[in-house]
Formats: sequence, C-alpha cells, structure tokens
Amino acid sequence: MKGHMILYRGSLKSCNYHCSYCPFSKHRISSHELTRDQEQWKDFVRILEKRAKALGIRALMVTPYGEALIHPWYIEGFAQISRMEEMDAVGAQTNLSFPVKEAVAAFKEKGGVTGKLRIWATFHPEMTEVSQFADGCRQLEEAGISFCAGAVGVPENLELLRKMRKALPEDTYLWINRMDGLGRSYTLEEKKAFEEIDPYFFRELLPVPGDSDKCGGRLLVEGNGRIHTCNISPVMEERWRESLNVIPKPMCSKRRCTCYLAYGGREELISQMLFGPYPLFRIPRRPKAVFLDIEGTLFPEENDREIMTKGKENDFGEKENQVDEGLKKGLEALYKDNTFLFFATTLPLETAIKRCREIWSLFQGGVFAGGAHLLWNGTKEKKECFYFLDGEFISVLRTIKRKYGFRILTYKYSEKIYKITLLRPLGRPWMEWEAKEVFDLLPPSSEKSLRYYVEGRCLQITAAKADKAEGVKLFCQWLGISPGEIFAAGNSGEDAEMMKLIM
Repeated sequence: MKGHMILYRGSLKSCNYHCSYCPFSKHRISSHELTRDQEQWKDFVRILEKRAKALGIRALMVTPYGEALIHPWYIEGFAQISRMEEMDAVGAQTNLSFPVKEAVAAFKEKGGVTGKLRIWATFHPEMTEVSQFADGCRQLEEAGISFCAGAVGVPENLELLRKMRKALPEDTYLWINRMDGLGRSYTLEEKKAFEEIDPYFFRELLPVPGDSDKCGGRLLVEGNGRIHTCNISPVMEERWRESLNVIPKPMCSKRRCTCYLAYGGREELISQMLFGPYPLFRIPRRPKAVFLDIEGTLFPEENDREIMTKGKENDFGEKENQVDEGLKKGLEALYKDNTFLFFATTLPLETAIKRCREIWSLFQGGVFAGGAHLLWNGTKEKKECFYFLDGEFISVLRTIKRKYGFRILTYKYSEKIYKITLLRPLGRPWMEWEAKEVFDLLPPSSEKSLRYYVEGRCLQITAAKADKAEGVKLFCQWLGISPGEIFAAGNSGEDAEMMKLIM
C-alpha cells in the first residue's frame, strides 16, 4: 500500500431501505442521533486534516451501519478530505439510493476532487429495480467517478444478477458476496455461475486464517473514537484524537477473516495485484501486464534455495512448489481477462521453468537472470534479448576464488555468457564489503560494463544495463503500453526500481 487506509463507521444505524434481513432498516433514527452522527463525523474529519500526513494516512472509506450518503454532511466531508494533498482517495459503501447527479454537483461545489472519489455500490433486489440501480451506476461513470457494484450471492437471484451484469457498463466490476445463512455450500453449478459474473468470487469461498501481522496498512475508527484493526477485530485501547502520534500496532483475536472488508485489506500480493494500492474500495486495478518476482513473492523465500550447479537446481519438494491457492486463482482470472503475465526474477530461465511448473502455462515469459535475459513467448510472436558479458575478467576471478571461497557458475546462450554466479558453500553468505572488494579487483573497464548484487551465498554478475526495471521498460515497448499500465511486485533490492515504475 502507498499508505494507511482508514475505514470509518459513525454512530449512524439507520437506512432509507427496509430489507427484510437487515436490523438497521428497523431502527427509526431520531434527530438527536442524526445530530450526534454529524458532530462525530465533523470531529473525525477535523482531526484527520491535522494528523493524516504525520500518521501516513492516504485513503478513507466510510462503511456505515445503514446509509450515509443521503446525509449532506458526508458529501461535504468527502469534498474537504479530497482537497487534502496527502489523501489519494475517499469514498463510501452505499445502496446508491441518493440522487447521484445532485450529490456530485454538491461535492464539486464544495471544492471536491472527483478523481479521488470512490463509490462501493450495493444492489438490494428487495428495494430497487435493476434498471434503476444500473442508471445510477451510469451516472457515476458519466461523472468520472470510480466505482464498483455488487450484491449478495443469493442463488435464487442468479437470473436477476445476470440481468444486472448486462445492464451495467461493460468495464464495471460486479462483485458477489458470499451469502451468510445459506445453510449449505454452494453447488458447483452455482459457483460457476457466480464466477461468470464475478471472476474473483473464489476469494469469498476460500478460508482466510486471521493474521494481524498482515494488517499493518489499515485501521477502523468508530464515531465515538474507538479504534479497531478492522471491522471484525476487537477494540484497541487507543483513541482517535489529535495527540495520536502513531498508528497502533494491529491486534486481532479472530480465527478467520470472514468478509471482504476483513481479508481484502490485508497486505497481500493478490489484493494489491487485483485491486491496487487501496484494495478495500474493491475497484479493480486492471493492469495490462503483470511482472512478478518468484522467490519471496510467488513462493516463500528460503535461504539457499535458489542456487544450483550448472543447469541443475536443488531438489525442491512438491509442497514447496505449490503456489497459494488464492494467488493461483487470481492469476488464472487475470489470464482469462487477457492480461499479460510475466516473471521478473534473478533465476535463469531453465530454473524458473522448473520452479514454476504449476503456473508456467499462464505466463508468456519474462525478465530472467536479473534482467540479462528477456523472453516474450507470445501466441503470435516471440521476442528475445540477451545482455552478454565480456569474458576476459573471468581469468581474474579464477585467481581469487580460493581466497574468497567460491565456485564460478556461468550461464550461456550460444556459447556467450550472460550471467555469472560466484557461489559459496552453505552457511557462508556474501557480505557487501566482500562483494565490493572482489569487484574492485576486476579490470577498470568492468566498473562501467558490469554490475553485481548479492543474494545470500551468491554474488551475481551481469552486464551493467541488465536489471529488472530496464527489462520491464523494454517489455512495455514491445507491448506498446506505458509503465503506468502495469503491475509489478517483488521483495528485494533488485525489485526496488521496478516497483517504482507503478508508483
């Protein structure tokens, strides 16, 4: 995430809809309760203006018990928040029953930045027609407002939801929430039908164990100031106040993340890949190409796992090779949506193939050997590029290999070297100062023509212009897209420049 995202839930517990299953539709709101909710919201916004920058807060979504956007103070607050330079996005969950054109006009009149406004719209079949809801969505689209739409996955409503899918703009994401209280599992036919409407419906059906270590980028604040990690976690001792200096450490006692607001806000690759830096808005990122590191990103990183003798890798167990099920299904969904999937790894091609057998068919090549080898194996064309090394300096490496305790592994194409690994024994990683010392012993010309980086017990050497970021840029040229239209992920220093391309 670019920064922390806050969910806000005021004391509002009323709605203008009267759905049979909803307890808040039964509550008659008093003028006193409305005044209290308005005062709480204004106080929250006032503190947010003062503390957002210091606390690293970049996005806010209102998730009310009931309907908030029929009350003008929320629209006014959104406009105020959107004008804050440090805020990237502000929005709310809503039943979309408010007059869209009037609300957008009021937002603009108060100086609101429409490019920062986000709407999560929920369809309630008991209270509105498909045509009416879809018309509200089209008005949001015409106003340039980013939004998503969705409904609960009630099997009896399948035909109605199919009708909604056809009525909405083609690029509108229509999500489906798992139905609580169904009393049985979805049938295979129902799962397939809902996934045809929502390609990410599988996430609603996968068990997500609670893990507060993955919740460092999110927070929920109540109108009375109480702070939670998320909407289902217990209250923390901290209070939302002007003197708050740091975001509290995440705390959770739940065994499972049982809804999208819980699991969607975790700091996980699949959420960032599918829904961008603030995935809780549930608005798809829709990248045209995705570039993913392998070790530590697609697979858990373990020491010394990567290194192999010439062309032969270590014997990985089948369990170690398995990609997380949710991540795999996310990649399959992107593949079906014609998104280009590429690896971006320091592994050579042959090793990457062995490591990623399970998902290899979804990818069209990638950036290999730290950028020294690029391969686009498209359905209609193939492009390949190597950055070769001048092998003259290898004689110097041979003279010092005993002193520094390494073996020399060379990676070649047509007898030309494109990468060299100086491999040490298990338990003897390279120190940065040692790597620099070795590199300084090479001929002076090497300083400009070569580069090196350390990976555990490996000192990797490639051509100076070979790195992941430059490789991704060349792929963008091949594909005819801009770096702003891609998603990339990795967890090492080698990925830093590549990651900056999507910021």
